[in-house]
Amino acid sequence: MPDALDPADPDFARDPYPYYARLRARGPAARVALANGTHAWLVTGYEQTRAVLADPRFSNVPPRAAGRPKADSPAQRARACLARHMLNTDAPDHTRLRRLTSAAFAPRRVDALRARIAELTDGLLDETAERLRGTGGADLVDSFAFPLPVLVIGEVLGVPEADRADLREWTYRVGSPAGALEPGAVDEAWSELYRYFGELITAKRRAPGPDLFSALTHDSAEGGLDDGELLAMAFLLLFAGYETTMNLLASASLLLLTHPGELAAARRDPARWPAVVEEALRHASPLEGTTWRRTTEEVTLGEDTVIPEGASVLAVLAAANRDPEHFPDPDAFRPDRHLPGAARPAPHAAFGHGPHFCVGSRLARLEAAVALPLLFERFPGLRLAADASGLPYRPGLLVRGPRSVPVTAD
Repeated sequence: MPDALDPADPDFARDPYPYYARLRARGPAARVALANGTHAWLVTGYEQTRAVLADPRFSNVPPRAAGRPKADSPAQRARACLARHMLNTDAPDHTRLRRLTSAAFAPRRVDALRARIAELTDGLLDETAERLRGTGGADLVDSFAFPLPVLVIGEVLGVPEADRADLREWTYRVGSPAGALEPGAVDEAWSELYRYFGELITAKRRAPGPDLFSALTHDSAEGGLDDGELLAMAFLLLFAGYETTMNLLASASLLLLTHPGELAAARRDPARWPAVVEEALRHASPLEGTTWRRTTEEVTLGEDTVIPEGASVLAVLAAANRDPEHFPDPDAFRPDRHLPGAARPAPHAAFGHGPHFCVGSRLARLEAAVALPLLFERFPGLRLAADASGLPYRPGLLVRGPRSVPVTAD
């Protein structure tokens, strides 16, 4: 075990699973030193992860920010809005905020997006085909896995189609690794997002449509949402709406390109695609960990693991999804385990558990189930253009996925 865990270490980001396995061998939860000088409890056991996520003694409300306040700016105000989103709340505030958004992700409304998702995917695959013809290569993250969820969540939010290219660009900037862009580019994107969503709220109040944002601006039940909560909800749904699905699409594409037998089986039998999606969610959890929690009192987790009051706790979904007590041969990519009639494993934890279970899980599954078959149908000769073991991954403990999936096509 390293003296301190550095989530920004490229080797750890690329393959954290051996570390989590060693950590799990010490117990279902362990106190870990982090490279920034702090300590946190990482929960790696499957049963214990689910227990933490359902236990109100593990609060989602972050501690009051320490240090000197930052200078006011549109970028800083946009970032501050995120502190008010529903992932950073407990009941009853969380219950109210979640209720106001759940209707937009009801099964019938989500399933009605299938044809539109296919249409958006086809358009992106046309662009990918042009890149392949022009340069002989493309990056599936930039051309497919990232833009599709942004365009789809734009449909849900009610962002006018003419504005989605800008939304895609701003989202790309704020989601880019530190130092990857020219100075000021990220702050400018935050400022533009803050301005844009403020104007969108005004427009939806004046002329509502059938979209989620119109519903949120006009829902007065339980007091509705104030402007700050509306902005926070817009940012949360935008980033949560693309981040998880982007990582799912990128990781699933990479897994299929590196497991040609599984890709061939899905091509022969389209009924296998939902199992491919579920196994990609388990094997390459798009959310590595949940949002940070803090104990409101001393908690005994399992038989003899005692977590003190006020401790920072991270439920590591990626580790829970590879707990060998619940998933035989956990490091293998085996969609068969999710087929009807198979000896089903425990439900994976990729979308969390308990009151904060991902409200957009059905939409993420639908996007993957629609887009992945279209990708591999359009490009039957698609293959990786780099060694999979050397691809860079997004750093950190909260999200996980390849930063690029370079491909070429025969």
